[in-house]
Amino acid sequence: MQDFYDAIKHLAGGQVYAVVAPQDAQYPTLVYTPVDSASVVSLDGPNSLKRSRVQVDAYARTLAVCEQLQDQVLSALLADINTVADVRMGLTDFDPQAGIYRISVDFTYYR
Repeated sequence: MQDFYDAIKHLAGGQVYAVVAPQDAQYPTLVYTPVDSASVVSLDGPNSLKRSRVQVDAYARTLAVCEQLQDQVLSALLADINTVADVRMGLTDFDPQAGIYRISVDFTYYR
């Protein structure tokens, strides 16, 4: 997961966290959560290739900023990891009490 973090750590003004953001996090914020990691087995048997799936939640005060952040995440992953195989939009949400939008996207990549 270090490679994933290294690819996106400069986004959102450095407000990038694993699993949960701290209580005092500033917006916009990115939170990434590892979902799955598995070795890939080919016809030749096991090899060093791994498939990883990570959910990235973008939090911001506007929906437009959330969308921009998710575009930046994809661009950063393509530039650094360049084996992104699947991108799925999972959820768009708004917390009226906090005034915060969230967009969740699932990324699958191979390393």
